[in-house]
Amino acid sequence: MQKYLSVKNRKAGIVHINCENGHLFWEEENLDPVSKQYVKKYLVQEGFVELALGVLNPELNFDPDPLLDEISNQI
Repeated sequence: MQKYLSVKNRKAGIVHINCENGHLFWEEENLDPVSKQYVKKYLVQEGFVELALGVLNPELNFDPDPLLDEISNQI
């Protein structure tokens, strides 16, 4: 199992996410706190932290949704 998931961001450079606990490590040390907070929110919202921790399944699900079948039958 890999130890870090690395994400390249144009605002913050390369950010490493620890796959065991989700902590972020910044390669560039001279970032302002606002940029760090912006990139941290971006990584959480886009699912990179969940992907690193293994709780996000990146595989596509092609199984039909029964709820959608019921809705389409009522139309």
